[in-house]
Order: sequence, then C-alpha cells, then structure tokens
Amino acid sequence: MFYKKMAPYMFFFIFPLFLVIIGVFIGYFGVEFTKEILHIFGQISLWLLIFMHLSKYLAKIPLLSMLSNCKKEIGISSFLFALLHIILYALSISIDNFIFEIMQRRYILLGFLLFLLMLFMFLFSFICKKMFFKLSPLLLPFSLLGALHYLFSTKVISLWAVFAFFILLFLMCIESIKNRRKI
Repeated sequence: MFYKKMAPYMFFFIFPLFLVIIGVFIGYFGVEFTKEILHIFGQISLWLLIFMHLSKYLAKIPLLSMLSNCKKEIGISSFLFALLHIILYALSISIDNFIFEIMQRRYILLGFLLFLLMLFMFLFSFICKKMFFKLSPLLLPFSLLGALHYLFSTKVISLWAVFAFFILLFLMCIESIKNRRKI
C-alpha cells in the first residue's frame, strides 16, 4: 500500500530531482549551475502541469490508463518543483528585492500568480477538499499564465516554450467547448 502511494512521487519528483543533482555533480550544468537549475526546475514544473492536464486524455490509451489515478501526485510534484524554482530565484536575488522583482517584471508576476494558485491548491488538497474542488477549474487558465511566464522569460524564443503554450491553449479550448455543450 505504501509503495503504491510512493511510486508516483518517486517517478515524478524524486527521479527528476536525482537526475538534476547528478547533473550538478558531473558538471553537466557548468560552473555557475544555479541559474540553469532554476530554469530546469521551472520547466519540469510546467511540463508536469501539462502532463497532469493531458492525463485525462492519455488515460484512454490502454497502457497509460493508470495516469488518471496519479493526477494528484503529478500535481503535487509539479508544485514541489515550482517551490524549488521560487526558492532558488529568491536566493539568487536578495529576498528584499523579491517582491520588487515580482512587481517590476510582468513575466515574473505571471509565474508567481500560477505559484500562488498552486500553493493554495496544495494546502487545500490536504485541509479543505471542498475549497480545492472550487479552485481546480482555475488551474488550466493559470497554467497558461505559467506557459506565458516560460515564453517571456526566455531571451531567445524557445520551441519548447511555444509548444507548451499551444498545448495548454489547445486544452483550454477543448475544455471551453465541453463546458459550452453542458450549458
């Protein structure tokens, strides 16, 4: 029983974190690795969010049907990587400048708004499930803010950032069409 609950966390959080730590020790990220790790933690968080949103559709594939049972674990792993991303960012600049940076740079504000929603959802998933389910429809549009944060934070337009944005935009369009049919 314990293994069934821990296996998704090991696969979605501990294994990628272990790979990043190994990359640091073997020198894959270079001498000044903190900035690179900061970006990697943010990218892993965003891709886990996308994977969580796609899991509803991927669960229809026979070999991937177990993904529908792991949505919470994928979301928590995404939050933990976002938390590591925020902590590394706050430590790379002084903590006094952290709020100033959020207000000054709009793309950081977009990412911070997604992080706040993820924080509230993380807390409410354990404390108040009723509030969690009220906040959960906001996750897809806020994920789109995270994709915009990723897109605007790159100095050179990244194909992965554009791809992430369009996947989330496509998923949001599908959800809005489904909700329109329900009305």
